Order: sequence, then C-alpha cells, then structure tokens
Amino acid sequence: MPVTVKWANGIVVEYDGTRIIFDPKASNPAYQNIFITHAHQDHARGFEFQSGFKYSTRETYDLVKAAKNRRIQNWKPISYNQTIEINDLEIEAFNAGHILGSAQYKVTSPDGTIVYTGDVNTANTLTNEAADIVKCDILIIEATFGSPEFIFPSESEASTQAIRWAMKTLEHRRIPTFQCDHIGNAQELIRIFNSLTTVPVVTHPAVTRINRVYESYGHKLSYIDAASEEAKNLLSSKRCVFIASKNSNLQNNADFEVALASGLALRLGWKSKYFLLSDHADFHHLLKYVMGSNPRIVLPCHGGLLNGKLAKHVRDRL
Repeated sequence: MPVTVKWANGIVVEYDGTRIIFDPKASNPAYQNIFITHAHQDHARGFEFQSGFKYSTRETYDLVKAAKNRRIQNWKPISYNQTIEINDLEIEAFNAGHILGSAQYKVTSPDGTIVYTGDVNTANTLTNEAADIVKCDILIIEATFGSPEFIFPSESEASTQAIRWAMKTLEHRRIPTFQCDHIGNAQELIRIFNSLTTVPVVTHPAVTRINRVYESYGHKLSYIDAASEEAKNLLSSKRCVFIASKNSNLQNNADFEVALASGLALRLGWKSKYFLLSDHADFHHLLKYVMGSNPRIVLPCHGGLLNGKLAKHVRDRL
C-alpha cells in the first residue's frame, strides 16, 4: 500500500494502516497521533481534543498553556532534530522560523519522504532563526502569501518605518499603539523597540503572559504590564509604546493612535495604518523554500484561493 496524503480537517499521512494527522481542525477518534506545528490557535486546536496523543515542541506546549490557561491531556514533547517512530513511519521535527517553538515535520516512510511546513519563515528575525529548508519527495507548504503581490520589506525596513511613526506620534502627544498577534509579532516588536530606541514598552496582559514564556526560554524583553501602576503613569503621560493583541478593544481610549503590525494587512486590504512585520514567508521566500527542498510534488495549503495560485507559479516557474 503506497503512502497517502490527504486533507481531512488537517493534513493526514497514512501508510499500511498507520495514520497521523498534522494541525487538525476538528476532533476525530480515528486519529490517535496528532502533531501540532505551533501555538497559534488556527494550528493548535488539537490540544483541545480529548482523544489521541498530542506531539509538539515544549515551547509550543508552554505557549498554549499560557495563552489558554487550560490543562492539556496526553501530550508528548518532540524537539528539533528528534525523530519519533510510529510503526513504519518516522517523524522528525525541524525549526520553522515562524514563532517560538514552531516546527516543521518530516515523515519518512518506505515509499519516500514528506515534509509539512506548517507556517514557515525563511528569514532571520530578532526572536527566531530562519527555517531549515528540508529536502523531501512531497512538500506540503503553507500558501498564506502564495501570490506575487505579497512581497514584504526586510525587517529592518519595517522596523524603521514603525519607529519613525511611533516617534512622530509621541511628538503629537498620542500613544503609538500596535495591534498584532500576541504570540510572535508582539515579542518581535518589543525586541525592535528595546534594541533601537529607549522608549518604554507597555504590553496588554494577554501579551505579557506570552512574554513570560519567551523570557523562560532565554529571550530578553523589557516591558511593563499594562495593569501595573508604572504602566498607568506612562500611559497617562503619553511616554510609551503600547502593544496589544489584534482582538483587543482599544476604542475607549482616545489617546491611542493605532496601527496594525502584520503581513495580513496586505491580504485583508487593510485601509488604516499598518506595518508589514510578518512572521510568514512572502511569495519569493516560499519559492525559495520549494527550490531548496527540491520535491517531486508540491501541495500548497492554508492559503484558501492562494493554494491554487502558488501551485500555478510553482508549475510555471519551477
């Protein structure tokens, strides 16, 4: 029986009766071995399921616990470059470069090798090393930005633009406020302002919880939690940058000047202020990964209509 790959509310790989699933969206008792790539909710729902063993890096487990404050059952750790054997399948984890603890998985079967990237970033950032590019026969690659219109500036360019805007906003006696993913982009922004400015950074409590996990893994972050008296004084005097999650309700504070920090601003057609600080590979970097991986088959995923667009560009260009 040949190895098979299919989409069934997650990426399912099966060989000779052994079945594993990556980043499942819905619970299914048929899948007893669940591999989770990273802590963002759209990929980490598997932690919520009652059945099955959940595999992830320890960093991903700690981030999900901090974000959700819930007990996770039947979890097993996997580290980068560690291999787990499940019958005839070997599953090895590699750095995905996306957020703390994000992993790609390589499945080796008697029929060949499969790599599932999850969300991937092939550029170095202040909080993550660039993803490993893993060679394989079948590549399942994210297509979040799988079209030529999605080209991002370098992080240094995006950082310069964000800092200039923040400084000008402070001059006008307003509080520069960034809404972003509370896991990943928020910590990157803190490092940017810590490294390149002396402006204090105040963080929403949801961001603070994640900051503490990053710190436990050796990341140096200087910030003040918004619930503290020090933060309240900084906010009232308008002498700080404020970093909040994308879901935070900031409408009640007229002192905030709000900008989105996310590559998704391009996909969403964002009309308000934004900065293209992304923890995903852009279009060129996705093609770079495909070329470096040198697969026989490429299966784009997680991009909606962009799955087909990336597939067409891979066929036409490569």
